[in-house]
Amino acid sequence: MQTACPSCDLVIEIPYLSAKQMAVCPHCNTKLSVSKANQDSSVVALSLSAILMLLSSMFYPFLSFSSSGITQTITLPDAARILFNYDNDFLGLFIDTSIIGLPMLLLALIIPLHLGLLRALPYLWGKRLLKVTFALEPWIMSEIFLIGVMVSMVKIMSMADIAFGVSFWSYVAFVVCYVAATTRINKQRLWQQLKEPIYIEQTQPNTRAIDQGLKACHVCGQLCNTEVCSRCQTKTFSRNPNSIQKAAAWLITSVACYIPANVYPIMYTTSLGDETPSTLIGGVMILWASGSYPIAIIIFLASVVVPLAKALVLSFLCFMVTRPANRQTKNYTRVYQLTEFIGKWSMIDVFVVAILVALVQLGNLMSVTPGIGTVFFTTMVICQMLAAHAFDPRLLWDSPANLKTAKQENLV
Repeated sequence: MQTACPSCDLVIEIPYLSAKQMAVCPHCNTKLSVSKANQDSSVVALSLSAILMLLSSMFYPFLSFSSSGITQTITLPDAARILFNYDNDFLGLFIDTSIIGLPMLLLALIIPLHLGLLRALPYLWGKRLLKVTFALEPWIMSEIFLIGVMVSMVKIMSMADIAFGVSFWSYVAFVVCYVAATTRINKQRLWQQLKEPIYIEQTQPNTRAIDQGLKACHVCGQLCNTEVCSRCQTKTFSRNPNSIQKAAAWLITSVACYIPANVYPIMYTTSLGDETPSTLIGGVMILWASGSYPIAIIIFLASVVVPLAKALVLSFLCFMVTRPANRQTKNYTRVYQLTEFIGKWSMIDVFVVAILVALVQLGNLMSVTPGIGTVFFTTMVICQMLAAHAFDPRLLWDSPANLKTAKQENLV
């Protein structure tokens, strides 16, 4: 299979991969393709198991909170439902979608895809189905929600008795099966089932696609010398249009939200009628003072350091696009890949607030309500994810002539 590395644009001929083999770009070490034994059957079995576990986690007790003889029990959907009760529709919808709706939809799509549905569907429907399927994955945050549950338990364990219900263990099993299934998906192989890629003759080895007048489709990876991809009919570009402008716009928006996210309370804790606001930094200080050092460090890194570092890193990369490629460009590419990977993990604090709001509802004795800071924080993380997605790492490897070509192309 011919393709161009999505990180450095090097034209690569990927041979047939046997089980447990992996194709890696020799230029920047980006993982291009992985082959695993019994791939289709494994994905189907794991996806079915994940769906069953997710459905099981919806209807039974998820967590129980007991204090002073009063017990509060919640189910998984209560995490979002109670936010709706507090007129926090944005967070409620986000949580329902990211931990229940989108995972269920993705699993329901990949099962028939790995049972040969693409060979039976009309081309137009198969193309749309693959595009939708691969667009869902970055916005699914089930594993992050599970970590958020564990962090919230540490926060309130000293105040009350906590019990994990049947649904919690079902959700743990769901996350394990979901992660195992999605890591086995071979996107290139699915696109090949829809339509075999067109082989381009006389490509030059160890040469970048843009220098040969070629483009890699950003949707299916097909190497093209035309304005429209021959496999998925998507318009092709040498580089993502207005990549730097879009990334900068999302970054500026995220920074504008970062300040109020840290200044305004993310939640209010009521104990015996006394209401206490809690900011991000305040929550970290409480965890540290209570001796929960590892959790305090995780929350501090994920909620305070990582968003700020990500904004600085992406700003630096946007600046480095104007500089010629050098020996450090491979390291810049790795930093970008790491930044893109860890971006959504900053959502841990949002899920912690959601669990605490749903679980700690004992009236004036003890209760937790969401603060406006949570909305700003959620918006900030989403904007940073969009900024990372908009940035095109291939620009880091381009010469001034390449950049000029890409700019002229994007203005058409």
